[in-house]
Amino acid sequence: ALAASALVISSLSAGCSAVKDAQSGLCCSDFVVGADMSGADFKMSGAANGEFHALAQASGDLSAVASASLTDVASACESIARDVGADTKKIADAEGTTGDQARATAWCDLAAATIKAKFSAKGDFGVSAKAVFVAPTCQASVSAQANCEASCTVDGKCDASAMVTCEGGKLPTVQCTGSCEGTADAPSISCTGSCSGKCTGSCSATADVAVACDGKCDGDCTVDGKAGSASGVQADGSCKGQCKGTCTAKGGAAVKCEGSCSGSCDAKCTAVPGSVKFECNGQCTKTDGSLPKCEGSAKLDCKVSADCEGSCSASVNAKAECTPPKVSLELSGTANVDVQAQIDAAISSIELNLPRLLVVLEARGKSFTAGISATADASAALIAKPGDLSVTAVACLVPIGDAVSKGVENFGVAISGSLSVAGAVGVPDPTKT
Repeated sequence: ALAASALVISSLSAGCSAVKDAQSGLCCSDFVVGADMSGADFKMSGAANGEFHALAQASGDLSAVASASLTDVASACESIARDVGADTKKIADAEGTTGDQARATAWCDLAAATIKAKFSAKGDFGVSAKAVFVAPTCQASVSAQANCEASCTVDGKCDASAMVTCEGGKLPTVQCTGSCEGTADAPSISCTGSCSGKCTGSCSATADVAVACDGKCDGDCTVDGKAGSASGVQADGSCKGQCKGTCTAKGGAAVKCEGSCSGSCDAKCTAVPGSVKFECNGQCTKTDGSLPKCEGSAKLDCKVSADCEGSCSASVNAKAECTPPKVSLELSGTANVDVQAQIDAAISSIELNLPRLLVVLEARGKSFTAGISATADASAALIAKPGDLSVTAVACLVPIGDAVSKGVENFGVAISGSLSVAGAVGVPDPTKT
């Protein structure tokens, strides 16, 4: 579906097909992948000019995030493959692979295969592993959406205050300097502070006071948290007792957090002492005056075309800030004590590198697909009105189409690689849910 969407752009862009260098000064010099093209001159005017700028910006941003995702996935997969203990000959084969897409595929295939071989009842480690995490989220700038849509209006105005809602009816996220409380629309709120209810995510001890823990403890785990008490570390490496550090509950469970919660809270979240601000997607008592952000797209009441709105959303979501999740591995079975050091190194690497893959798989995937579809619709709409396009704009559709097509290929490989490695530690395929 992604490839078909990209081809809509490429097949309709014939303006510079006879030019050897489609992005030379004779054809199109203003379209640059990943650059800010707000000042580009496509020799157009009026609303059509704004719509074309939005299309060009979205296409460049989508291509850039796809390339960055591919690089990040390849790096994460390589680290996992090496640290989990891939065969040296297979590592050499992966090292000899050329081409960004082929390289990412080689390392991710090797990482997934190595995890499956090592983490199984009959494998070298003697235990199976399952990843536990809270799904990552991405926050898009409402002001960036407004600035983009403003270019498509007659008066060039669109204010962030014109926001109607965040995609899916979610409340916008603001920087909170007081306390954040859940509402009917947001019964579970984002929280980095003291949670008066139950916390889903991780709980960190404060003032050197241990927190109750039944899961992964990054710190010292004892039975009762008292000096000289027995260890609370279980056979599978998890903690059952008191954790002086950060505890992530098993199975993503919601627990009472007598410390600082980093995740979501089902009641009231208050900034920890010394903290200047934290993010709140519920009712905030005090803000620092910052503009709100949205998980997904912001719906603005700026009276622009659906194509302009779609292109702006694609651009803004491509540049959204994504927070990698904290991952912990749950082990089942009896570990082979002879290779405990290797097991520990493998677990550390997966918990460190898997979050990067989950950002691509769980957070950016949906918005990227929507963005590609939006750029295809926007380009088709513009081409259907050839009188609105300048010669320069028509010429620029060629590199725009090439960038989108390349982006689709790169992101497809990044998604495939992320899915294979994540699936090896029990993460379900999000495309099938």
